Amino acid sequence: MTRQYARILLTTALVTMLFAGGATAIVNAGGKTSDPCPGGLLPDLQAVVPHHLGVQNTSGREYLRLDNGIANVGAGPWHLHPETVVAGEGGTTTAIQDIWSTRDGASDPASRIVCSFATTQFAFHPAHNHWHIGSVARFGVQTATDDGTGGGIGAVYVNDLGVAQSFKTTFCLIDWIKIQDNSKTPERTYWACDRTAPYQGVSVGWIDQYHMSLEGQEIDFTGAPIGVYYLTVNVNDDGKFIESDRSNNLSWVSFRLTRDSMGNAKITLVSHSACSSANMCGEALPNR
Repeated sequence: MTRQYARILLTTALVTMLFAGGATAIVNAGGKTSDPCPGGLLPDLQAVVPHHLGVQNTSGREYLRLDNGIANVGAGPWHLHPETVVAGEGGTTTAIQDIWSTRDGASDPASRIVCSFATTQFAFHPAHNHWHIGSVARFGVQTATDDGTGGGIGAVYVNDLGVAQSFKTTFCLIDWIKIQDNSKTPERTYWACDRTAPYQGVSVGWIDQYHMSLEGQEIDFTGAPIGVYYLTVNVNDDGKFIESDRSNNLSWVSFRLTRDSMGNAKITLVSHSACSSANMCGEALPNR
């Protein structure tokens, strides 16, 4: 057991006892407070522009598949650990978010946990064969109220089955690639999602990316009429996680849907939300 992991377990035990005693060492991360953790460095979560869009036709259904990612542009790591270790491949446990005193958090021997907050849950994802954290982001297809260039995002598209195409998604959170770098590096703090991993998260200056081929990275837009649509990704949309700025959590890409003489769907990208680098724009990210 590493010293940092032992520190995490001790902190969990302390905050659990305090919570049981009615103290406020653990608070609802969706609560509104101007200074949630004095002395701690907060993450700042941003959604990467959705990218690598493609249409998949399966058994008469049309799916829009996408890559998406979450970046941490804040002052401190986005760090979560399970309240209890869940054996096997079932059950859930509370995801505890730890706020650290330094930028490098768990990888810095001089760093300490300043605050801990109960957030969502760890749950086993059978299709991905590892543990996910719930309510990380929401993505969906929405109609355009403009030509797709100005962010005129309208109502959520409802497909031919009457299902609104806006979904909450879970993530296994790791350091995948740096915001300003095009290659993977051995400097990752967060790299494992199996049940023995002591924590998950995204370090400052890193992106976690999910590839379009993975289960859950699709939206059923069967029968959608031709026109312009927005594909949106909104990280931490429920405010379950503590971060420094929630005003920058939404990203989007717009596309024009057309159909050929056989009715097959074709999409053409129109525009996307503002982004600070090639990786944040989804233009240079490798496939995961």
